[in-house]
Amino acid sequence: MRRRRRIQRVSRNRIELVGTVVSAPEVRTTPTGTPVLRIEVNCGEGREILRLGVVMAGGDARELGARIAAGATVKVTGTLRAVRGRVWSSTAGGVEVLAVEVSEVVADARS
Repeated sequence: MRRRRRIQRVSRNRIELVGTVVSAPEVRTTPTGTPVLRIEVNCGEGREILRLGVVMAGGDARELGARIAAGATVKVTGTLRAVRGRVWSSTAGGVEVLAVEVSEVVADARS
């Protein structure tokens, strides 16, 4: 019997952004004990404002919430998802980023 090779599916819905955390991170815990991090990120350039809500769940969420502060520059990788019933204060309407990875970007010392 010949085994089929598994081909990794590539999602068409993928986003990677770099931006500034607008307000203090919010970390909550679900009834099952899973930490959930919510941040609002401005990824516009110059005077342009483009704010997106970012949500991350799991073990890293609590640690990131304690480490990242408003004004920090972050890199976010994840997927976009439609938001219904929940509205971020000033974000791009109707979508948020479901993050797989959030990392703090350290400014280059030469700049």
